[in-house]
Amino acid sequence: MRLSTTTLATAAAVFFVICSTVSAAQTGQGVVRGEVTDSSGGVLPGVTVVATAADGRVLATTVTDRAGGYVFRALASGPVILRFELGGFTSVVVRLDVQPGAETRVVERLEVAPIFDTVVVHGDVPVDPSPSVLSSPPPPPPVVTPVPTHDRDSVCGPAKPGASPESFGTIRSGRYEAKAGLYTEGTELIIDGGVLNGLDVGRNLVVRRHFRVRGLGIAGDVIGEHSAGLLQIVAADQSSSIAVVLYACDELMKGDFLASFKPESIRAPDPVGIPAYRDAARILFADEGQMLGAPRRLMVVDRGSEHGVSVGQRLTLFRRGRSAERPDVVGDAIVVAVRTDSATIRVERVTDAISAGDWAAPQTRSSAARELESP
Repeated sequence: MRLSTTTLATAAAVFFVICSTVSAAQTGQGVVRGEVTDSSGGVLPGVTVVATAADGRVLATTVTDRAGGYVFRALASGPVILRFELGGFTSVVVRLDVQPGAETRVVERLEVAPIFDTVVVHGDVPVDPSPSVLSSPPPPPPVVTPVPTHDRDSVCGPAKPGASPESFGTIRSGRYEAKAGLYTEGTELIIDGGVLNGLDVGRNLVVRRHFRVRGLGIAGDVIGEHSAGLLQIVAADQSSSIAVVLYACDELMKGDFLASFKPESIRAPDPVGIPAYRDAARILFADEGQMLGAPRRLMVVDRGSEHGVSVGQRLTLFRRGRSAERPDVVGDAIVVAVRTDSATIRVERVTDAISAGDWAAPQTRSSAARELESP
């Protein structure tokens, strides 16, 4: 089949226009990539990175991977603002100019955010004074007994539910807000449960709820236990009581249940020792809404007091390497709370993201540990 000169000329012109358009599009965009670490230099997975234009328009959003890396492959050239955010760390904003057809590398370090205690004060809307109002002063705030000094991570961390989870009652509502809501420090709550349930005045209780663990890639439901905060009973009758929220790990909710408060005193971690890889515990899951472990995050392992695990014990986090004699060490952790068959650990340092299925080897200086050093 022979093509006319006119047809060939037309095709060549179209091809030239298409190539010019593609070339212009490519040269009008640039690539931005990099990695995010913590103050110790450990990589930070799970960091949200948002790219916005100078006028505030969101151009693209991504999340750092297991190695703390991120990449934007096609950002419009010109001024761009990058914002790095991760719970428990101070947010960072970086301004840069994206060059067309070029790659810009941005390596950022996030610092652990300072911890502040917040007091929430609730009050009625002011009204015009009248004799009836002036003669009826508001009731005084309830008297709260001081709580023993303790490590809040031992309360706020996730846990593996027991075979028969205890419950002394559940949150019905706020005392002055009948509708369901989220409750924080200082809120007075109505509790379904009273003296007959063991809720005596002055008793401190942990507020908990169950959650479905997601992202494990296994069949069937895995249930975790999340602690929302600590409250104290200030008034009680046979079947109901009033409580005050002493502090919140996050927001408390209607339907959360109450469990025993067993405070762990603040103590220094055990001395650094030799990891006993053959005596390692398996990491089960992180807290509600989290999949990966990063510095300061809390996770659950499958060994507890019946296996010799104790609060303050140091752990070496690792995963099985290609060689049985050389495990891949990915971080360190400390035990903050212990149950019979499980424990909660606080991740201290990572060189890679920690996830379910990784291992936690207890550190010890005993001669037995030296024999167990190689997996």
